[in-house]
Amino acid sequence: MGIHNSKEHSNLTLSTVNNNNNNPTWRPSIKNKFSINKKTMNYNGWQEISRCSHTDWLNGVAESFGFPRHKFICTSELHSVCAPGFCSESLSHKLYHGAYRSSSKNFQSTKIKKLREHFEYNHIPAMISSLQNYSVHGLINGCSMSGLDHSDTIMLLIYSAVLEKTKFIIVDLKLNRYVCAIGDDYNGLVDAKKVHAAWSMDKTQVIIRVPMVGGRAALDFYKIVKKEAKLYRRIVPIDVKALFQFCPNYWSSCLILYTYSTETETTLINYNTAALTPGGSNRVQTQAIQLHQQLTGSYLYLMNVHSWSVCKNQSIQINDGFQLLSILYTRDSVYTILTFADNHCHCVQPLPISYFDVYQSNSLQRLHRIYTQHISHVCPWHMCRNYLTPIFSVSSSRMAFCTTKNNDRKELQVSIVVLPNELNLKSICRRLIIHYLNQLNGKIEDITRELPYRLIQYIQYRPEYQ
Repeated sequence: MGIHNSKEHSNLTLSTVNNNNNNPTWRPSIKNKFSINKKTMNYNGWQEISRCSHTDWLNGVAESFGFPRHKFICTSELHSVCAPGFCSESLSHKLYHGAYRSSSKNFQSTKIKKLREHFEYNHIPAMISSLQNYSVHGLINGCSMSGLDHSDTIMLLIYSAVLEKTKFIIVDLKLNRYVCAIGDDYNGLVDAKKVHAAWSMDKTQVIIRVPMVGGRAALDFYKIVKKEAKLYRRIVPIDVKALFQFCPNYWSSCLILYTYSTETETTLINYNTAALTPGGSNRVQTQAIQLHQQLTGSYLYLMNVHSWSVCKNQSIQINDGFQLLSILYTRDSVYTILTFADNHCHCVQPLPISYFDVYQSNSLQRLHRIYTQHISHVCPWHMCRNYLTPIFSVSSSRMAFCTTKNNDRKELQVSIVVLPNELNLKSICRRLIIHYLNQLNGKIEDITRELPYRLIQYIQYRPEYQ
């Protein structure tokens, strides 16, 4: 599958990689704890090169391997993060307070109330929260990341008991500002757990899967015009468990879609796009097209968003008793990671198991499968899915994920796996540049202002195609 050149720490549990041995900003505690071996090693793709405790991960192992600082365990401590105590996957915070079997009412009456008030007072315009009596009811997708570049952007579900309508609003937490509101025709209170959304890389389009009556769902396409979002396309009905993600290599024209296809015909409805101006209305339907589905079963599709045509499709096999949780691209969009978990609730039961399937993004060929295990009471259905979401190094050459495998499930560990070098010359050059900048400075962001604009865009994995 390819090789990966890197350096080794000799005293970790397994042989480990470090590209920052000459980094002057490397933490002294890690220098003292781990000795450095200058010997260069070749590693095969998918090889596990390190496993450490979550504490060691936070105390410098992440930085020494070229990963951004990341807590796999989230305790809902800040309002300015995804706050899983407020998200649709619910209360992971209970895990660390010994309240596995207790009712969530007391928790909701304190923490949840404060989170609602925080977002309502700080991020929702007065005209929405006051005049139309909308209040915050949940967070969409269960985490802040609706796309790889949007880690500081969240989508909130808000509901008006007076109007009996649901809206969605996008909030930029980094800039601490409201971006736009989406939808004004969703009647009743929509269950946040049944909603899925993705935002394009250029932040001009949003796609939302919204549940409908009868156990199906609708796929709604919005264009963002200043602080308004206009519905320009709707596909009904669609699989209620369909998942999708915009491809990082494209601004807004390409996405990957998972759905269980049946023989049921779907209808694509186009709305008036001429009125996509601030304050304009586009409720006039221009045409409805019947989409004839020839494939049945579980499929991955590469879709052209503009024409809604299939560029590539691939049948996928899901193990019995498992369900797809999420779709995630690597930063360089070379690989697509699908996360699966079993269908059982593990709030009380032990042995939750999940696995990652790694696909080649362009061909949709499945390349590898990685199994993980977690401690008891880590439930993928009722807790924050941060535990189950892998992250990638700054150069996109390694993947890290949380597991307890071979650890008797006593504590969370972080496993680091090398991704193979199945790259073109341009991507290999980017990895080498990022490795060098990381060794030289420790933080690429600190010196990007000294680089030419196009090189800055290149090493930040900005989209290459329209």
